[in-house]
Amino acid sequence: MESPSQIKLREPLLVLVAAVLLIWWGINAFNTGNVLWFLPLQPVHQPSRIIVRDYGTAVTLQAGTAGYDELTEALNQSLGNFANRELIPIGLGEETLRRYHEEELVLEVYYPEPVRFNTSVRLTGVNQLLIPIDATHDGQGYVFIGSNGQWRVGAMVMENDEPLMEAMGELGYLEGISR
Repeated sequence: MESPSQIKLREPLLVLVAAVLLIWWGINAFNTGNVLWFLPLQPVHQPSRIIVRDYGTAVTLQAGTAGYDELTEALNQSLGNFANRELIPIGLGEETLRRYHEEELVLEVYYPEPVRFNTSVRLTGVNQLLIPIDATHDGQGYVFIGSNGQWRVGAMVMENDEPLMEAMGELGYLEGISR
């Protein structure tokens, strides 16, 4: 006489866990447009130009100009990880943009093609970034995103903006500013 077969819970449980993980990955891949959203590796991007808006003076840096390589490396390090999982609901009004251009210290970064970040936020068509250094919204690690000359509503938050701040200090932009 045969003994009754044992109920096996391990295999169905493993299938259930695998299905839940696959659904979770699929939803995030769909939402972000990035199938590798979960990787901690951030692609390296080469800006076409970096504009330092230095209290009313615009300094444009391009490949081959002094400070460009240092800022590009610092940007890639600082933009490697973000602290938020969704966009911070903050926008840039006309008055804030005017102050950024005429009175405050901000960094505008322009890319020749759309950039991708490994985040759980869908960021499609982004080819420009604005980072307040000594300006309205500074000290929060905010990165405002935009495309083709228009700034979008919402900001990402750099997990560590220290490499960028160090590079700005080494280039002489943070003299007299306490952070």
